[in-house]
Formats: sequence, structure tokens, C-alpha cells
Amino acid sequence: MKKIGTIITVFLLILSFTACDKFSFGSKDNGKTDKPKGPYLARVNGWSISRNEFNRQIEAIIKANEGNSAVSVSALGLLARTFVPPYIEEIDLGSLEGKQLYLNLMVNLELLAQEAETRGLHKDSDIAKDIRRSKVEILDFALLNDVLKSVTVTPLEIEEFYENEYKRTLESIDQRKVREIVVASESEATGILVELLQGSDFSRIASSRSIGESGKKGGDLGYVVYQPTRKFKRFWEAVLVLDEGQVSSIFKHPEKKEYYIVKVEDIKKGEPESLSEIYDQLDFLLKQKKSVEAIDNLIIGIKSKIEVEIKSDLLE
Repeated sequence: MKKIGTIITVFLLILSFTACDKFSFGSKDNGKTDKPKGPYLARVNGWSISRNEFNRQIEAIIKANEGNSAVSVSALGLLARTFVPPYIEEIDLGSLEGKQLYLNLMVNLELLAQEAETRGLHKDSDIAKDIRRSKVEILDFALLNDVLKSVTVTPLEIEEFYENEYKRTLESIDQRKVREIVVASESEATGILVELLQGSDFSRIASSRSIGESGKKGGDLGYVVYQPTRKFKRFWEAVLVLDEGQVSSIFKHPEKKEYYIVKVEDIKKGEPESLSEIYDQLDFLLKQKKSVEAIDNLIIGIKSKIEVEIKSDLLE
């Protein structure tokens, strides 16, 4: 899918939430073995994992790994590295060997958990709190998955989103074509600024003397839109006040020994891409927006029925 950085910039206000699949780690009920749904692959006392449950887990993990069946060992849990040979960095859960490794990992983890319970470790107050937190997360994901199943987006909503939010917002944003020169000392920057004021070519100096990555392109950063996570505050303070054709004064990177001079070569309004070009991206963004709204409404509704007390003044 084509990625459009400008769309993300326009909708920084839209919080991102991804509902995770609930993983089922087998069946156990008060020490009695549940009858597994289908043939079971492994059994440890009262715990068992059926073939169907195991396959669902594999599918969920691969889906969470963006469809890639080769999953890093560290992504399989905090203790996975303990039971997987150190020379194995990834496990291909699409292969028979990979599935065997993962099944063995599940069995080893269950063995440890049952031994911990036998020793009564689950009754320790700190451990009990950790177990409660894990339970809360699982229940939260289950509830949110249930709520978000009803979140849908229609073609008409996407079209309205495009016309009333994306297109109008983008057309109101200035895009500035910027070049930069980055050098390692203030004295060198001062000398370059004098040359620029005397008419020297900005791109030529950037190509020959700038230490920034953009120097390879004559300092060209292309058309940029304000993004707090890109560059640093002083950079934007300089760029956003310059008119077309103007060169900034010298300013320093807040953390590095780098001195900057920037030039704004052109200023234009955003040019929205056609609806067909960004339909899938807008579909995704609108679903995210509606998901956030659904979660907010859910929280508000629950709070209206339950007494909640928060003492923020006691935070240190």
C-alpha cells in the first residue's frame, strides 16, 4: 500500500488504536482436563492444547507479524529465549519444524507454571497482582474486540471524509520547499552566510560543504510540512517564518555540534491526491477514528455506572 506522509501529518489529532487478538493458551479447569475441541496436541496434567486452538494461535501470531510467518524469538514471550537455542533468531511458524519448536515452548512454559502453583508461588501478593494485571489486559482486549467488531465504514463516509476533512485541511496547509546547509562550527557557518548574502549559490555550497545527509542533493529537503517529530524545534522556528526566497540566520542543533542555515525556495498550498489514489488509506484512518470514538464512549458509559476516584495530586 502506498504510504502518504502528508495524510498522517494532517491527522495527527487522530489517535491510533489497534485491537490485538486474544491468544488462547490452552484449557484447564481446577485440575480437571477439559475435553479439547478436536485432537489435542499436548497435555500436561489438567492442561491441554487442541490442534484447532494451536492453529488459531499460529494464525494470530503471523497476522500480528504483518503476515510474515518468520517470527523473532523475542516476539514469542519473555521466556522464549530461555527454551530456544541461541543460534535461532527466528522461528518459521509456517513450517513443521517451527510449529514443533513453538509447541515445545508452550509445554515448557506450562510445566513451569504448574510447578510454580504447586509451590504456592501464585499466592504471593506481588505475583498475584501481576497475574491480576495480565488478566485485566486479556479481558480488556476481549471487550474492545467485541466493541470494535461493529465499527464499519461506508463508501459514502469515506467520500465525505475526503471532501470535508482531508481535502480541506490539506489545502489550508503551506508546503515549503526547503534547502539546508549543515556544518560543524559556528565560524564556518558564519563564513558561508556571508557568501550567501553576497550572492553565492545555496545548493552549490550545500553540495560541497554541508555535512548533512541532504548535502548529496544540494541540501534539498523537498516540500515539507510542519512535523514536530521531524527535525527539531529551532529548525521549524526558522523555516516557518521565512518568505519565499529568504535565507535564515545561523542556528544550532540543540544536542549536536551542528550549525544550520536554511532557505525557503517556494511556498505552495497542499495538493490533495485523488480519492481513488488514497481510498484505502482514508478507509484505514476513518476506521481508526471511529474506533477511538467507540472506545471513548464505552469508557464514558462505564464511568457513569461505577464510582471512580483518581487522586492525581498525589503523583510525584
